Amino acid sequence: MRVKAVRGTRDIIPDEMPKWRYVEEIARDIFRRYGYREMRTPTFEHTELFIKGTGETTDIVEKEMYTFTDKGGRSITLRPEGTPAIVRACLESGLLGSLPVLKLAYIGQMFRYDRPQAGRYREFWQIGVEAFGSDNPAIDAEVTQLAYQLMREIGLKGLSLDINSIGCNRCRPRYVEHLREFGRRHIDRLCGKCVDRLDRNPLRILDCKEERCRIVTKEAPVILDYLCDECRSHFDGLKR
Repeated sequence: MRVKAVRGTRDIIPDEMPKWRYVEEIARDIFRRYGYREMRTPTFEHTELFIKGTGETTDIVEKEMYTFTDKGGRSITLRPEGTPAIVRACLESGLLGSLPVLKLAYIGQMFRYDRPQAGRYREFWQIGVEAFGSDNPAIDAEVTQLAYQLMREIGLKGLSLDINSIGCNRCRPRYVEHLREFGRRHIDRLCGKCVDRLDRNPLRILDCKEERCRIVTKEAPVILDYLCDECRSHFDGLKR
């Protein structure tokens, strides 16, 4: 039997490499223009990092991580996303606090045990930026503009950006509880996964792909109605 590439992965053959280089070069040029410095982190980390950083009740942590025990008995996970590792590296290296606003960027492989389908793989590449040290909405606007600029310069057409807010630790809990109550009133209309999510992480019902759940969540409470004054001011500043 001939050994083939693992399901959910793909080879990038020489004829395809120019397209990849094209995207990466545009991304790095935009990083430089916006003042974001590129860094790299290990492909695998201690599993605890993603449980804490990504969220214990997220689908990524519960179902999609490639986790194994190494020969030293440590639980190790192939990174499913970039942000937790960037934060860990900044704390470990002392980068946080080294500048008034620390701007970092990365390009790298990520891994999720997801259902392979057209254009979606278990090993994939992620381009990302992180900004630390400022709660000014101008930083959020800059990151949004950077992402839009990248997609435009790559050549994507018909782009539109939808922005929202999930509030803060003060105002978000009230919204989450009202969303949970809403879900329980319509529990017979939700899929099994969303029924399970109501107790653990009600916000997850909002991005369910099941049509029956999408119909229900169109009637759900709107988080913008629950923002505290500070979060509302921040969101209004972002829109301006």
